Amino acid sequence: MARRAGTSVRSRRLAYILKKLRSATGVSTDAVGEALGMSGSKISRIETSGMGIYLDDLEKLLDFYQVGRQQRVELLDLARHAEQRGLLRMTNQKLHEDWQTWADFEDEAGSLLHYQPLVIPGLLQTPEYARTLIRATGHTLSDHQVDALVASRMARQGLLSRSTPLKLDAIIEQSVLERPFGGPGAHTRQIRHLIDASEHPNITVRVIPTDAALHGGLSGPFVILEYDDDPSLVLVENKVASLFIDEDEQIAVFEATWKALCGLAHSAGETAAFLKGLA
Repeated sequence: MARRAGTSVRSRRLAYILKKLRSATGVSTDAVGEALGMSGSKISRIETSGMGIYLDDLEKLLDFYQVGRQQRVELLDLARHAEQRGLLRMTNQKLHEDWQTWADFEDEAGSLLHYQPLVIPGLLQTPEYARTLIRATGHTLSDHQVDALVASRMARQGLLSRSTPLKLDAIIEQSVLERPFGGPGAHTRQIRHLIDASEHPNITVRVIPTDAALHGGLSGPFVILEYDDDPSLVLVENKVASLFIDEDEQIAVFEATWKALCGLAHSAGETAAFLKGLA
């Protein structure tokens, strides 16, 4: 029996992809609805997770958008498990869809709260830093794959300068900024890039000093994605998997951790002075 989608991360993912598929055709919601015997408002509510979708209706939409077999299987699977909370993806840097899942959620967010104890957040990396990092963490990647991943990461940074820019609040451990890479020139250019980025009104960069007390963030990096009309999500990832968390109780744990990290970090002004000293 077909299941109705709720507001889980899976149903939100399905709704977003269906909206992208329709937008790519240049057809309005009313036109799609008329072609498939549905109302335009129903198509709109499906695309905004305002209502679930039955599998037979989803099949009709996928036929109308001429979706290929591989993506069709993925979307039908999302619909069948739409009521399950959380979304786990096994990460493979060679597969574009693993990056695309994250990029889509990021694109829809109004703001990101990003804690990083290991590396500089991707939205704040220079091409030099991104290339060195991707090469170091993905030693099996070909030069072509590295180039593609660097280009994808740089393209994502456009979210910070679009007409309604994404808000980014990044908290970084001091040791991340002091770790050398690619020679003094590359390191200095990355630090100056952070300084320039932090001068934009939608970007906040703060540093937790090395002599700060041990804290809850040291269990690993995380990103809280905040949305204007939908509940927040949390992304945690490691070398082999990415997990999107949508349970309220679990999200509250990360929000409390973020609040504690804010209390330990230098202010934005103090961080700017620290970065200028490094540069």
